[in-house]
Amino acid sequence: MKTYRAPKLQTLLMMVFAFTLLLMGAVLATSSFAADEDANAAAIELGKTRFGEKCGGFCHGAGGKGGRAPCLICGKFKYGDSDDVIAKNIAEGIAGTAMGSFGDKLNKEEIQGIVAFLRDKQKAKAAEGQ
Repeated sequence: MKTYRAPKLQTLLMMVFAFTLLLMGAVLATSSFAADEDANAAAIELGKTRFGEKCGGFCHGAGGKGGRAPCLICGKFKYGDSDDVIAKNIAEGIAGTAMGSFGDKLNKEEIQGIVAFLRDKQKAKAAEGQ
């Protein structure tokens, strides 16, 4: 019959250390996710405000649903649909169209906020099945 041998102290300490690292990683990932969510919510709110001031009432309609200019929450962009291209189009305008440049009126954070706001509205529209 075999006898039970308790693990060495060093092995136990290594196991406790590994478990502690895993636990710390989980806590940090959770807090990082919450911080990202808060930052995104702030960007969306900033974008909503700036969009309303600069874009909504004039061309793209309330909430980006379209007006004199195309719908921006329908998910179809004629001049590129990546976040970077949309931000560039806001900043520099689109040649040959009525889309003027706003790079001198909005800073980079405000433009990124508008993109975040439009993406958020697109998700909401898609979730509603529209």
